[in-house]
Parts: sequence; C-alpha cells; structure tokens
Amino acid sequence: MKFKVLAGAIAVMAVMLIASVAVAQYPGQGIGQGSSDIWVMNLSDTTSANVVASYVDQDGVQATSVGGTIAPLGNTSFPASTSGLGNDWLGSMVLYSDQPLASIAELYWQNVPKGDGWSGGSYAGYSEGANDLFFPYIMKTIHQRSIATIQCVDTVDCVIDMVYRDRGGNLVAGTYGDTIEPDSQESYDPWDLTLNPNVPSLPDGWFGALRVTSSQAIAGVVSMHWRQGYASAYNSFVPADDTEVYLSFIKRRNFGGSWGGNSDWSSIIVQNMANSETTVYLSFYDRTGGAPVLQFDDTIPALASQGYNTRYGIDGATPEIFNPLGTSFLGSAVVTSTDPIVAVCSTIRVPLGGLAGSYQGVPGGEQKLIFPRLYRTKNGGLWTGYSGLVVQNLDPNNSADVHLQFLRSNGTVAVEFDDTIEANASHGYNTRYDADVPASTFSPLLTNWSGPVIVTTSNAVGIVGITQDHVAGTGYLYHAMYNGLMFDVP
Repeated sequence: MKFKVLAGAIAVMAVMLIASVAVAQYPGQGIGQGSSDIWVMNLSDTTSANVVASYVDQDGVQATSVGGTIAPLGNTSFPASTSGLGNDWLGSMVLYSDQPLASIAELYWQNVPKGDGWSGGSYAGYSEGANDLFFPYIMKTIHQRSIATIQCVDTVDCVIDMVYRDRGGNLVAGTYGDTIEPDSQESYDPWDLTLNPNVPSLPDGWFGALRVTSSQAIAGVVSMHWRQGYASAYNSFVPADDTEVYLSFIKRRNFGGSWGGNSDWSSIIVQNMANSETTVYLSFYDRTGGAPVLQFDDTIPALASQGYNTRYGIDGATPEIFNPLGTSFLGSAVVTSTDPIVAVCSTIRVPLGGLAGSYQGVPGGEQKLIFPRLYRTKNGGLWTGYSGLVVQNLDPNNSADVHLQFLRSNGTVAVEFDDTIEANASHGYNTRYDADVPASTFSPLLTNWSGPVIVTTSNAVGIVGITQDHVAGTGYLYHAMYNGLMFDVP
C-alpha cells in the first residue's frame, strides 16, 4: 500500500531558494525573501521508507523531484538549497512513500527590513484534504499581514469559494473564489492584490477570519508577518463539533514592568463556529497544574472571532483582566463553550529582531505524540539550534506518566526518560536550558542533532504538545513552533 502525505504549500508567499526575488512591500515594510525546508519522519518502526518528494508549480506541473530512504522511525530533510530549483520558484510539495510518514515545513525569510533581518515559522503536512477550511486569525494592518495558501489535493481542478468575516462576525461584501490545479497551490494576501486578485480590498486595521470551501479536497496554511520583523504559521481547521480546546503553551512575562528585554506574551484567537452568540470560558494553569490561576468568561457573536492577549487584553481592551497571571507566568490554557469553537495561539517575544510562533488549539489528546524534528546544534561554541518541547496533561484529576524518546536520524534512541505531569499541568523539556528536567539530560544528543521525538502515556485522557524551535547564526535568530502530531504509529 502506498501512502501520500501532503506537505501543503511549502513556499507560503516565498520561494524555494535563499537567493530569491523580493516579495511585495506593504506600508513601510516587506517580508523579505523566503525558503522552505521540509522534514520527513518514517512512522514505521520496522521497515525503511522509500520517499519521493515532488515539487509542483502553481500550474500543477511537476518542476522536479528528489528522493531518499528513511530508516524506521528516522527522519530526513529536503532543503530548498538542494532542490535543484531556480530562483523565484513558488509552489507546493507532495510526498510519496511505501510507508506512513509525518512531515513539517520550516519556513524562513531573509532580508526582512526590520530587526536582525530574519523570521521563520513551521506547520505540519497533511495526509488528506477537506471540503471546508477555517482560518480564525487573519489580519491586515500597518503592522501585520496574513497570507493564506490553499493547496488542491484532488485529482481534478479545485474550485474554491472564500468568505471573509470581521471580528464581529460581519460578512465582507463581494464574491471571492479561484480555481487551483491538482497538487498546486495559490496564495492570497490582502496587502498584495498583484499576488492574486481574488481577495477583498480590506481596510487597514482589519482583523477577522477566513472560510474556504470547495467540492474538491483542499488543504491550507496561513503565514503571519509582523512589521517588527517576526513571523509565524499555522494549519487550517476543519469544522467539527468540538466545544473544548487545549492550548499547551501560554506566556505572560513582563521584564522591568515596561515589556522590554526578553518579555513575551501570548494571544489566543477563538472563533465561534455557531450561527448564534456563544459564551466561552477560559481557564489558565501554571506549570504545577491543579486549580486555575485565572478564569473568566466572554461572549462571541455568531461566526465571529475574538482575541485574548495576555499583554493587551480582550481585543485590545481591559488588559487588567490578565493581571492575576502576574509578570512571569508560564503555563497552559483550556477554552470551553456550549457551541463548537476553534482557536489558534501566537506567542511574541521582543528582543532585538523579535520572535514569534503560532500553533493550533486542539480538542482532545492522544496517548502518543510525534514530533518529526527537534534541534540541538552548535557551530563551535555558538548555539545554532535548540528546541523547547512542551507536553500538556489533559486529565483534570490525575497525573500522567509520560515516556519520552529523542531519536537519531537513523531511528535509534539517543536519549529516553520518564516524567510525571500533574493534573492540568504542562511540562517543558529544553535541549539547551534547564526546564522540568535538567539540560544535562540531553548531553548524549551531542551538538549536531536534528532528530524526531516520540512521547507516550498510559493516561486514558491523553496528552497534547508543541515544540518551539530556535535557529540562530552569526547576526540572526528566528523562532518556529508547531503542534505535536497525534498518530497511531504501527
């Protein structure tokens, strides 16, 4: 049996090679030149995977393909720099294999005209498409932009319809649609109608959500860019009846009382999927779990989205509502409602250059999490990559015993250990710094490690998690974040 894993749009408003064309500017800032590296993990624990990566242009034509063999539970990468594609290329990727795979795309932009000139983001590959996609966090302001990319994952052309709604749930007037060839992608940027004219002319200062439907199978991702020089990405949502969402990584750290230094904060965007007003209940837990540190409720209009920012408050108002979290909060959150909801979380840090990461809130846990790639790398004495893994116990009453395996690229175990996560708590495991286990735990990984991680638990309620990756070099640093992939590994 063959398995097909869709790596989504591997060049989200970006090109494949570092020496690339500049993307269009928006008031005072552009987003630089971008590339996409794809990391792939073989999910079989017994059989090597033969993999072919097909690069497909925006006309649906295969531009080139590369291949390789991945050891059981091992990983490999398909970097933009070795793709053989020329400059200015924009497209998507489809992975073919004789074994099940997991994949992530790591996006990075250079020559960003702000900060250190670099930004980055990550998202997970898809194994199948859907007919209805939601993006709860779309923005067009002088400081921010969102670029939605839709990939046709069908055997025939995908005809799509796009509906934009503002934060109040109000429909943006007009009809917006497009036709996308099989396996190819199109990107939609409200700041750049020359990229694709099938988007509304939204006013500056617009925040809202996007819904994309098609009779054919589609997949999607959004990249988000801030004028201050940072970026992130998140996967699309497929409609469901979930009334509870878990968010593994929430911060509110205010250094010196002026939000300077290494201060960071989180912004949760919740979208009401119902055709009537709903009430949402937000609970925030520190790393020790137990009772919530903060709880409050709010109402969201029909089909609207609402922002809950630990620095700026609810859609930019009432920032004091988060004061109970203090100035050094690190933890997790749970959002519940009587109606279906989805949520995405972004975390911003403000040192020179700026860092950001985004991930999806998830409606429930599993007993196994897969992370196709984490980092622990140095160049001489300089750290060039490290990762902070976060695992959240969803059980409100019982602790979760977890087993973590950090694997080499050949699939063998380099580091493994057990941990116990308290009820309602999340734990962090950082390959460079002390966290819920000492940093020395990861010394056997040495300093040239880019491998997969598997986390398992026997807790029936399950776990969820994210990783935040830091990639650095001389004069630059960028940050990327993605959800742990919940697979039933054979």
